Amino acid sequence: MPCRSRHRGSLAPPTVFRREGDYWTVAYERTVVRLKDAKGLHYIAYLLGHPGQNVHVCDLRAAAQPRPDEAGAPRDTLDSAERLRKAVTNRIRESLAKVRVQHGPLGLHLANSIRTGIFCTYSPERPTAWTL
Repeated sequence: MPCRSRHRGSLAPPTVFRREGDYWTVAYERTVVRLKDAKGLHYIAYLLGHPGQNVHVCDLRAAAQPRPDEAGAPRDTLDSAERLRKAVTNRIRESLAKVRVQHGPLGLHLANSIRTGIFCTYSPERPTAWTL
């Protein structure tokens, strides 16, 4: 079960989106939550680490969850780009919904900043430095 805590003190805590075993530790606007691992969180973390970049869904899948048998494989050998786009979009949306339940402000920030499609991107209104 995810846990939630609030940081107290004069210094703002860092923004964190980091996998730790079977869970992710996520900190944003003085609130920390732990989320169970999911594919969509891997995709989101990759996008957070590459703000403003358009990342093709094939590259996002490979970067976020590399599989040894796919090393050097050309794009779309197993999945059509459209099927992959739908799969990645669905995983990201599912994870965003889970984030929203546990951490409303972060869920809103990510929903407003992440765009999905054949190319996915994280473009926040204001720069956010993430510790990944």
